[in-house]
Amino acid sequence: MQLSLIIPDFTPLTLNESVNELSKTIKLNTALMLFKNSKFSLEQASEFAGLSIYQFIIECKKNKISIISYDEDELKDELNLMKNL
Repeated sequence: MQLSLIIPDFTPLTLNESVNELSKTIKLNTALMLFKNSKFSLEQASEFAGLSIYQFIIECKKNKISIISYDEDELKDELNLMKNL
């Protein structure tokens, strides 16, 4: 699918990015936001951003976004399993 986005002409110049770089930045930031808000899986977000999963994980780390999300019960279950090993 293709999506068009109208960006003011001054934007690439102001951000000191080419149109291609700006497109990549927008896709990456959108993927990061959707992943952080649990709308995309890690795989979906990395594909959306056009990165490998490993590259996307690095971007998550740079942006202080955890790639592991446990609720309290899941974390307790995992810790209990580890204690029983």
